[in-house]
Amino acid sequence: MGLKDHIPEHILTTLQGLAILFVLLYFFTPDEQQDQGIELSTGAPSFYQHWQWKTDSNELDIDGELERLQLNDVSRDRQIRRLLQQGEYQEARTHLLEIAAAAALQDEQSRLGDTMLLLGEVAINQQELAAAEIYLQEALHLTIEQNNVIGTARCYQLLGQLNIRARELARRASFTHDSLWQARNAISRGLYHGVSDTLQSVINENMEIRRYGAAADAYEAMASLYDRLHDGYQAQQARIEAARLFASTGQVTHVRRLIEGLDTGLMTPEDQQLLELEINRQLAHHQQDLEQTTQARDYQMLYHHYLRKGEVERAWKFRIKSSQTLSNASDRAMFQRQADVIAVLYNSNFAMDRAKKYLDQAGAIYNEYDAPELLEQTRNLEALIY
Repeated sequence: MGLKDHIPEHILTTLQGLAILFVLLYFFTPDEQQDQGIELSTGAPSFYQHWQWKTDSNELDIDGELERLQLNDVSRDRQIRRLLQQGEYQEARTHLLEIAAAAALQDEQSRLGDTMLLLGEVAINQQELAAAEIYLQEALHLTIEQNNVIGTARCYQLLGQLNIRARELARRASFTHDSLWQARNAISRGLYHGVSDTLQSVINENMEIRRYGAAADAYEAMASLYDRLHDGYQAQQARIEAARLFASTGQVTHVRRLIEGLDTGLMTPEDQQLLELEINRQLAHHQQDLEQTTQARDYQMLYHHYLRKGEVERAWKFRIKSSQTLSNASDRAMFQRQADVIAVLYNSNFAMDRAKKYLDQAGAIYNEYDAPELLEQTRNLEALIY
């Protein structure tokens, strides 16, 4: 059976526009397609060993992934390993992009594909799902060009995992939204028992999924609760925390509203001055983050421009510069504006359809090429579709 039986009719000879065209063609191309004569290479057992990974699909197998890259630079290997273990994903991505650039210039397509695949997996862990999809689509293109059967299935598998992750984040955002609404409703009805714990849980969850505005809203609800309980100090502390969050995401109007509403009688002049300095510092930091993210986008545009012109080395330099610039920006700047929770939850329904398609593609390859453990992992991922 040819590789065509496992892929949609969308393969391009260049990487430009691959992410957009892949989505369009993949989901609107009929299943009955003519065979273009692309044959699968043999040697599945060696590929199978190459792509074994941890059963826990949410955990990045740092050691296994870096061993697959087989870096000759021991110091760089250790540095990337350390950054990934410490969760310094953006800086690690910059180093991996440098490896990818070297592989591209030396026409080491296999290493380039492995590196892009790892970049995709790192971006999933970083919760930057749009970037992860771009990396994985590039990896998919490369593995198909090389007739890397199990590598292709691995790309499909990770694309499925990416969409499951999108659904998971949407459901968590929805749950915290509902919990916050229930807490506010309880406060308005004078039912205060357990509300503080609920709001703290909402805050923690929103911080973890990087919905900082929602966390600030929960702090404001916490302040309302303490107002009802006549605990002015705790209410004020909650408003200060909300102001800090809003300041870190550049929402000046909310910051001013909260600061103006503080009871200065509960603060010393020194505390007021320190708070003002902190808020101004966070607003300035946010402005700097905006400049960095704008510059990173400009570098990305230059990368695509020079790639289209065939100046590969120059293009990759700008792609690396883009990553380096983003490594200095805070997470709160990169996640400052997110869609309303209802829109996020609605769109996640389509993510489940995409996840099923990708995992079906991966499972078909694993089944045909006798990779039972990888097939089982794919089935386990499919069980997460909801």
